[in-house]
Amino acid sequence: MARETRYVFESTLADLVAAGAILTAYIIEDGDGRFHIVCRSTGGVDHRLKLKRGGSRTFKSLDAPAQLLRSMGISRIALHMNEFAPGTAPLLS
Repeated sequence: MARETRYVFESTLADLVAAGAILTAYIIEDGDGRFHIVCRSTGGVDHRLKLKRGGSRTFKSLDAPAQLLRSMGISRIALHMNEFAPGTAPLLS
């Protein structure tokens, strides 16, 4: 059974964090090397950030989503790096 996913604005996610409804926060890399924030709530619902003009909010690097989660009061995250394989691409260019 698939989890329910809700797309929310940053302010709504901040309210969920403040209410203590977020259990786990993830930063997930997609196949294009972009990063997404997914937060799982007490009801088992996954919350993803959305853009005002529609679509999912993505980040080019790990810094921005990590700083955003930290500013909301989240200090522990799980990181899923889908496309990284040691020896195939340099970490620093």
